[in-house]
Amino acid sequence: MRFDHRADLSQLKTQMMAEIDHQVAVVRALFVTLIPGQEAVYSIKRQEALLIVADLQQGANVPDGETPNLTAEAADDSVSRFEKAVEILTRDQHWATGAQMIESRRRSAKAALAVATTAPDIRAAAAIDWRDVRAYAQT
Repeated sequence: MRFDHRADLSQLKTQMMAEIDHQVAVVRALFVTLIPGQEAVYSIKRQEALLIVADLQQGANVPDGETPNLTAEAADDSVSRFEKAVEILTRDQHWATGAQMIESRRRSAKAALAVATTAPDIRAAAAIDWRDVRAYAQT
């Protein structure tokens, strides 16, 4: 049987690429719910929150019908629409910062993987240190 070193390294790179993607998905789940369609819901609620905070009367001039998701969530939580809008926008900013941290590491890992030429280097490229991202997710 002939050993094909290049094929083995190529296969390892493919496996580590999938491993990087898996790690990213796990870390993203610390910030957002990863179910189909949820990103659209987050986007809608963000737009509704922007309508509320843009109003000089803290949303009093914005009809409930223009912010149905935010209005329902505020009622469920027994808070004002303005308080809920601020909460949504704060979470959105938290996610934006977390997303940048995650994306930076993902891109760096994939760049290192692309130029790795040995099995140890390939594995090292996929060994991402997520400690600070995990800590930030808890704030």
